[in-house]
This record gives sequence, structure tokens and C-alpha cells, in this order.
Amino acid sequence: MSAQAVVRPERKIPEWKKREVEELAKLISSHRVIAVFKLTGLRANLLHEIRRKLRDIAILRVAKKTLFKIAAERAGKPELAKLVEDFKEPLGFIFSNTSAFKLKIILDKNRIPMHAKAGETADFDIVVPEMNTGLPPGPILSEFGKLGIPTKIEGGQIWIAKDTVVAKKGDVISPELASLLARLDIKSVLKGVVIEKAYEDGVILTREQLEIDLERFSEDLRSAHQQAVLLSVELGYVTKET
Repeated sequence: MSAQAVVRPERKIPEWKKREVEELAKLISSHRVIAVFKLTGLRANLLHEIRRKLRDIAILRVAKKTLFKIAAERAGKPELAKLVEDFKEPLGFIFSNTSAFKLKIILDKNRIPMHAKAGETADFDIVVPEMNTGLPPGPILSEFGKLGIPTKIEGGQIWIAKDTVVAKKGDVISPELASLLARLDIKSVLKGVVIEKAYEDGVILTREQLEIDLERFSEDLRSAHQQAVLLSVELGYVTKET
């Protein structure tokens, strides 16, 4: 009896995947900057708000990494696979014609205050203001006491007696503090999209390379300008500044 070759049926690719690859390829072809960010910890409402704020300068898209790599091949930019190859987490993608550095600055400025979770780091000094909490007296009073928040009882409700700093910028937020801040509706961390890698005009930039200390940069410019003026004076080179 002669052996017969086993013919496997051709695997059918779902239509939604074909459409996704086609749309991603168009986005890649029409934008000179493509950036990736981790989706871990980002809530749907937060992404919706950031997408709204970036409406005129960028397109945010959530897609599978495998489909993105196929789309990059289709668009003639296979090198874009390097954007996703180091990540195991789900990723989001940003397509823009704005400089990656400017895009990062815009994203940083548009971070949104959110309720903190235990273990997160305070993005600024957290102040519990003098206020009526609307909470009735009870076991929660001991929680205020443990956190050093002075209280008083008026009209059968707990009042914060004075503005109180409960955490400094950079402090790790404890479970007790996170729980109390949530009950007081105090949002103490800034959440947003953090670019992990970006591709711009053929160059791949890492998160570290995109970090710019604007205050230090401005100070360096001022210092360079002052030194240039002093040098001009010493050389006797006349300009408007000298």
C-alpha cells in the first residue's frame, strides 16, 4: 500500500485580522513617528481621555504585536519590529507626525490625576485639606489618627481640622493611606501614557533617550548665552547684546 501525503487544509485568516493589518500598514505609511507604550495598569477611561486630548496630533491604537510586525513588513518598514521585540506585555501604539520628543512632553503634560493604589509612588506632595469629610464618627477615626490627620466632630460628621501633608513626592503610598484617600476622593497620582520606544525618521529611540530635563536644558541655554556674551566683550566683538 503506497503512502499518501497528508494534505493539511489551508488555515483561514479571520477577516478582522486582515483589516487590522491593512489599517496598521496605512498608519505606518502615513506617519513618520511611531511609538509604543505598555497597556498594563492603564484603564479604558484613561486611554479614552488621552486619546481625546491628542486628537489633533496623534492616533492611539491598541493592537497585537504580531499583527503590527506583519503590517510593518507590508508598509516596507520591517525594522519597526524592533519596537516590540523586548516586551512581553500588551502594547499600545501611537502614530504621529510630531517629533517624538515633543510628543513625550505633550503626554507628560496631559497626565491625569487618579486614585492611588497601595504601593504606588506619590507624584507630588499629597495634602488632605481642611474639610468636612461627610463621614460619620466610628472606627475610621483611628485611621485618621494613625496617619497623623487631626480631626474634629461637628454636626455628627468628621471634619479635617487643618490641611495636612500625608505623603511627600516620591513616597510609597501605604494600603491604609490609599484606602483613606479613595474614601475622601483625593486623587494623588498622575496616570498617563509613557513612551517606551519611538521610531522617528529611521531611528529608534528608547525611553531613556527621550527624557529631557527642561529646567536643566533652559539653564544650560542661559549659561551658554551668558558665556557667549562675555566672550564677545573680551574679544571686542560688537553685537546687540554687548
